[in-house]
Amino acid sequence: MLDRRTLPLSALRAFESAGNHLHMGRAGEDLGVTYGAISHQVRALEEHLQVKLFERGSNRLKLTVAGERLLAAVREGFDRIIDGTLHLDQDNLTGGLVIGCTESSGASWAVKQICEFQAQFPQIDIRVVEVQPQQKVIPREIDVTICYGQPEAGNRRIEKLASPDVFPVCNPRILHDLTPISRPEHISQMALLHDRQNNWSGWFNAMQSPEPKNARHIRFFSTNLALSAARMGFGAALCNQYEVQDDLRQGRLVKLLKKSVPETQDYYLLTNQPEYQSLRARLFEDWVKKREYSQ
Repeated sequence: MLDRRTLPLSALRAFESAGNHLHMGRAGEDLGVTYGAISHQVRALEEHLQVKLFERGSNRLKLTVAGERLLAAVREGFDRIIDGTLHLDQDNLTGGLVIGCTESSGASWAVKQICEFQAQFPQIDIRVVEVQPQQKVIPREIDVTICYGQPEAGNRRIEKLASPDVFPVCNPRILHDLTPISRPEHISQMALLHDRQNNWSGWFNAMQSPEPKNARHIRFFSTNLALSAARMGFGAALCNQYEVQDDLRQGRLVKLLKKSVPETQDYYLLTNQPEYQSLRARLFEDWVKKREYSQ
């Protein structure tokens, strides 16, 4: 039986990482140890608890029912410990604030709001870290996260910020040599610039227009790269308002059609519970909500 004296904290950390990744090797990379060390710790924990935590086979891990229950309990326990250590001095305005956002939202909307907030509260030392689009598990060190796609809450709070629409954009200079674009299929005069979040096939389908068979395609791994190519005049990219606000305002990009289609993901704000939230985080949360992704 476990008690405070025999609690195997190292093994529980290894188990939590293996449970999050469902892969011993990636868990080892996460914790900076070898695959073998993680496997040894997990097996030792199973022997200690006298219960099987993973189903193993064909290089894949799957949590057992007991493993799922333990993972939920370990996550909650570690989260509470981290919350307690990160927020020992909650009401001190002078200090650090960690903000998370995706690269594409950070490049346009978020960076403006963060910098204007810091100008208002210069005593706050802000550090901005990247989170991936649709990232489920958000590190506990982040005080406030602007997420693209709903993350796992754990014991934190999630609030929807916005449900944007998607539309095509391009550099206005390249339109002079093209047939006027009044229908979706006209966009195929340009290369279609893809990223991991936006799918041209889905966009044409949502517009109730057949996808042109003769279209040229360039596929990028990020929205920022696709938009950079669009700014340089190499084709049309799909995006939402919050990714290109400044580009549209300053004329680097233009919206190609009036009609938009719903984005596949919403934007969310992930924050700590009020009792664990610093004054700095609370002020930034209020700042973001008041702006509501306004232009």
